[in-house]
Amino acid sequence: MKFSMLPILLLIQLLVIYRATKSTKTSGEIDSRQRNLVNTILVGLGIWAVISSYFSLNDLYQTEAFLTSLPGFWITQIPILIVMVPWILSKSLRQGTDSIIDHTPLSLIMAFEGLRVFALGGIIKGYKGEFSPLFAKAIGIPDFFIGVLALTGAYLIYKGVWGNRAAITINLLGFIVIIPFGMGLINLGLQGPLYYIHETPSTATIFDFPMALAPTVVVPIFVMVNLFVAIRLIQQEKSREIRIMETSPAVSARKHLAEFRP
Repeated sequence: MKFSMLPILLLIQLLVIYRATKSTKTSGEIDSRQRNLVNTILVGLGIWAVISSYFSLNDLYQTEAFLTSLPGFWITQIPILIVMVPWILSKSLRQGTDSIIDHTPLSLIMAFEGLRVFALGGIIKGYKGEFSPLFAKAIGIPDFFIGVLALTGAYLIYKGVWGNRAAITINLLGFIVIIPFGMGLINLGLQGPLYYIHETPSTATIFDFPMALAPTVVVPIFVMVNLFVAIRLIQQEKSREIRIMETSPAVSARKHLAEFRP
């Protein structure tokens, strides 16, 4: 087992989301139930991270049965289900996540997403022959540049140069890099129906500890943040456009004319 930032990065993710939720609750933007729902999901993600670590440390991820089961398509979905099932079922939770995003400065959200620059560690290991070259190049490099772009966006949004539309673009790119491309690429290097790329070391190294935390927890969390932020910002942009249209001279004139009609 080699040193990796992934366990630390996971801890930072959970703590940042916890603090953002607590701050939003303190400001009165969400209630105790909404805060507890978010915190319960964070606990669920933490428990899954422990389980995934156990599987990795005990080589359960290196068994033939696992590697041939197209894990890129399903093991990556477990943390997404932990988040998305309650999010879909609970209107209160959806409103709570919207409030957390609204209450947190967009520049700070983008800085959080900029933590993806730590994908550089996997890229270096890939070029040193300690990690799958396929994953390091095809996923690690784009993921790293998404992190750089997010940090650039954080600075320019803070300075008022960029706005919501730039953030929407960055978040959608961050989502697309992983879903569906990342999920499919994992399977191309594993023994199974899609086994196409033979390399040394193989893609199976992504399931060694602590690297296994990347596809099973850390990266899905970033992807879900991308999704939630993009959805919320698009909603804000549509609301802003509607307000502009309603206050435009042409619309105002039509309203006045309608008032004088018999």
